[in-house]
Parts: sequence; structure tokens; C-alpha cells
Amino acid sequence: MTADPPPGTTSELPATMASKDARRSLIRAEQVRLLYANLSGGLLASLFNALLLIFVQRNVIAHSVLWMWFAAVAGITLFRYVLQRRYFAEANAAANSLRWETWFSLSTAVSGLAWGAAGVFLFPRELAHQVFVVFVLAGMTAGAVVSYSALVRMALYFVLPALLPLTVRLLFVGQSMPFAMGMMSFLFIVLMLATAQRMSVTTSNSLRLRFENSDLVAVLAREKSATEELNRELTREINERVRIEEGLRESEARMRAVVDSVLDGIITMDERGVLESMNPAAQRIFGYDAADLPGQHFSVLLPEAERDEYDGYIENYLATRKGKVLGFGLEISGQRKDRSVFPMELGISEMMLNRRRILIGIVRDITERRRVEHVKNQFISAMSHELRTPLTALIGSLSLLEEGVGDEISPNGKSLLAIARNNTSRLARLISNILDMDEFQSGTANLELQQLNLSVLVARAVEDNRSLAAASGVTLTLESIIEEAPVYADGARLTHVVDHLISNAVKFSPRPGSVEIKVEENDSNFRVSVTDHGPGIQQELREHIFQTFAQTEFFDTTSHGGVGIGLSIARAIVAAHGGTIGFSTVPSVATCFYFDLPQWHDSAPESHEMRTA
Repeated sequence: MTADPPPGTTSELPATMASKDARRSLIRAEQVRLLYANLSGGLLASLFNALLLIFVQRNVIAHSVLWMWFAAVAGITLFRYVLQRRYFAEANAAANSLRWETWFSLSTAVSGLAWGAAGVFLFPRELAHQVFVVFVLAGMTAGAVVSYSALVRMALYFVLPALLPLTVRLLFVGQSMPFAMGMMSFLFIVLMLATAQRMSVTTSNSLRLRFENSDLVAVLAREKSATEELNRELTREINERVRIEEGLRESEARMRAVVDSVLDGIITMDERGVLESMNPAAQRIFGYDAADLPGQHFSVLLPEAERDEYDGYIENYLATRKGKVLGFGLEISGQRKDRSVFPMELGISEMMLNRRRILIGIVRDITERRRVEHVKNQFISAMSHELRTPLTALIGSLSLLEEGVGDEISPNGKSLLAIARNNTSRLARLISNILDMDEFQSGTANLELQQLNLSVLVARAVEDNRSLAAASGVTLTLESIIEEAPVYADGARLTHVVDHLISNAVKFSPRPGSVEIKVEENDSNFRVSVTDHGPGIQQELREHIFQTFAQTEFFDTTSHGGVGIGLSIARAIVAAHGGTIGFSTVPSVATCFYFDLPQWHDSAPESHEMRTA
């Protein structure tokens, strides 16, 4: 779509010219209307003067001439009266102003000729009567100039035919008095035409000003309407802004109430780390008043011994985008106003406000959490000794009783002892898994690393689990195994991983069924894989299979047993050895769990103890 041209360009000229032409047409139509409107007085004056002239000249001019002339004047007057009536009767006369102007011009010229004939045929020899004729014609001319002032042409059409014949006759009589009267008549013609010109110009200017004023009034009316609409729009916008501002104030108040009532400390700072504000929770955590910290660097909230480490850290991050500063979970030490040090968890996010980067820090005092973790660690440490030792003794005693050591036990008693031993062993494994999980999650797990043959470890684990699998109707098959698979690992921990993968495979295998175990090379790693032919892993479980307690979310544990922490511990053990764990599954066909461990080389130390982080 073409854009509108700017004001003052040539594209506006046609519209401007059209506007001027339309205005000229309106003015001309109004001038014609004024001619017809002023015609009534002229017609009455014409009839009156004609009767007066006949009355005065009845004794000096032949009656036949007088009545013929009067009949002509009366006929022309009647015609013009009818013409006037029809003009005002026509609804669209203004649109046909040119046609009505032509008829008016013709009738005016004919009327002028009729009065000019009076100066020729009704001009007597007596001087007094001659002066009277001149006086009547002059009066008719003066009246016509006033009536026809709307258009100077109309005055010309009447004045010249009315006075010019008499003027010519007076000038060529050959006597001084008529000649003088002729000269005066000529000057009168000139004066009347000049007067008509001035009056016509005045009338035209008045009409032009009237129409311009009408246009101006119309423009002002439109501007007024536009201004009123603009005022209404502004009022609506103001009301909308007021509503928005009220909403913003309400939202701000609500947000302020949330920020002020939240238990975590919230601080804001600029991109240089200069503090700008802090909520009441942050004031309570650090012991400062709201007006104490704004303008100071955030390092004032850290112990003096650690300030050098964090000073300029935010600036360097924003400049290089390297380092961990955004997000939650950064555990550092904080310092209160009384210079006491406490552990805190810090999370930092950034946002743009009015094109300015603002950093928002969420601070949480984790003193109580640390205390609870310490108590928990003490409890778990006690559990390690107070539960594992008696459970081990209980399992051994039940095994001896089941084998017949002591008095002879009935078959039912042996069955009960077997149930007791199996459930005690299950409880021992569960407690061991829980303790192992806590050790790995807290980073306190110890690995007794040494060189060992992974193939021997896996073969021993298969033999240890074969009888339990057979009791469940599942056959364990060591399909392929390489003779030497040296790794640098904790044998007990890896055995736990293999035992758990085999136990899981047996648990989900059909009855009867089989589980295949392999030890193979995989690039620079050794891969141990355990494959079952059970129902496979549900789609919704696959993303969570190695998460803690994932089994309890997706399986009916009453039918399969377990609490869903075995795979989580297996992943932690494999990861602590620098390996990876994974699985592949085809529903109702096969599911394979595997883990890869780096191959051992002669350059590795023979033994090493490593604490996981």
C-alpha cells in the first residue's frame, strides 16, 4: 500500500484546485440566488416607475405609444416574476445555477432595452418632461445597480441598454443643453458601472468569507469532535493507566509481602557485587538492619579469611562467563554482624531491570541441617556396628541350626529355620544397601582398590548365586568370559554390583527361565553384562531406573520385592571406579544391564585406598 505524501507536495494540488473550484461554484451559485432574491423589489419599482412615467407623459406622448411601451414593460416584468418563482420552486436550482444565470442575464438585458426605448420613444420636446424622463431612467439605473450588485455583469446588461440610447440622442441633438445632459448621462453610466463593480467585489468577498468561515466552522467542528474523541481516548487511557498502576501497586504489595514473609534470605546486588537491598529474613540471618548493608560489597557477608577467594568473583564471571555462580546449592560460610561464622547455602540468579543487570541472591542458614546430618551420620555409624554384627551372628546361628548342629530338628523346623535365615539375610542386605547408599551420597564411602581379575570375580559371583537362582526356577549361564580381565577395583564393592544385577535378573525372569552373564572387552574397557528374558522395563521407568527408590514408584514391590536402591548404589560404585553403567531392553524379549570398567595397566599402583567425593 502506497504511503500518503507529506503535506505541501504536488500530490496535494489536484485536491486543492478541486476545493477552490468547488468554492467558486458555490459562490457563483449564491450570487445567482441573491440576484433572484433581490428581484422582487426591482420588479415592483419597474411597474411603479412605468405607471408614473405614463401618467406624467400622457399629455405629451401619443397614448398608443405609451400603452405599447407599458405592455412591453409589464410583459417583461411578468416573465421575470415567473422566472423567479420557478427558480425558488426548483429543489436543485443551485446545481443548475449556470442555466438560471443565463435566463436572468437575458431577461435583464431585455428589461434594459425596454427602458432604453423609453428614452427614445417617450422623450418629448418640452425640457421639463425631458428632465423627468432622464430622472426616471437614472432612478431605474441606480436601483438596478443595487439589485444586481451580486454580479457586475447584470448591472452592465441593464445600465447600458437603459441609458446608452438616451445618452447618444442627447449628445447628437446639436444643442448645448441636451449635449450637457448627454455628457452628464455618460458620466452617470460610468459612475453606476464603477459602483456596481465595487458592490459586486464587496458581495463576492463577503460570500467568499462566508464560505471560508463555513469551512472554518466545519473544520473547527471536526477538530472539536476529534478533540473530544481524543479527550475521551485520553480519559480511557488515563483510567486504564490508573487501573494498571493500581494493579502494579497491588502486585508490588503482594510481592513485597511474599518477600518479607519468606523464610529464606533474599538480597539484591548490582553486577559488581554491591548490595542494594535485603529482606527481613536476610536481616535476621546476618543480624544487620535494612540500612546497614546497601552500598557495601557482598563479601562483607563472608568470613574475612574467605573474602579474598570470593572478592571479584561475580565481576569475573560476568566478564568471562566462566565459573559456577548462578543457580542454587553453593554451600559456603557466612558471617553475621557479630562476626560469628555459620554454614549457608547460596543461590544466585540474574535478571535485567531497566536495561540494568541485577543479581538476586537466595541465602539459607543450614546450621540446623548440618547438625541433623551430623546426628544422622553418628546414627548410621552406630547402625553399622550395632546391626551388622548381631545380624551376622544370627545368620550364622540359623545356618548351623538348619544343618543339624545340636539336637535333631524336624523337617518343619528346618523349613522355618530356612525362612528365618533367608529373611535375616534379606534384612542384612537391606541394611547394608541403606548404609552403602548413605556413604556414597555423603561422600564418605571408602574403596579398597587393588589389582584383581574381573573374570574370576564374576565367575565366583555366578557360582554364589546359582543355588538361589535354581530355587527360583532360573538357570544362570556364564556364556562368554575372557581369561584375564585385570582391573583396579574394590572387589567387595564390585561383587555387590554383580550380585545385585544377577538378583534383579532372576527376580524378573519367567519361571522357568535363564539369565546369561558375559565378560567381554569393549574398547579400552571390560564390560560385564547380565541379560534376562522378562517383561522388560516400562517406558516411564527408563529415565529413572538408576534413581533412588525408582522401583517403588513404578513396580508393585509386593510381588517383586526390593525398595529401589540397589541400582542407585550400583551406579555410585561403578562411577567411583571411573566406569559407566547402563541397560538396553526390548519388551517381552530381553533386558540387558551392563557396566564398563577401565582396563588395568602395569603403571597402576598395586593397592590404594580412595575416599569418594
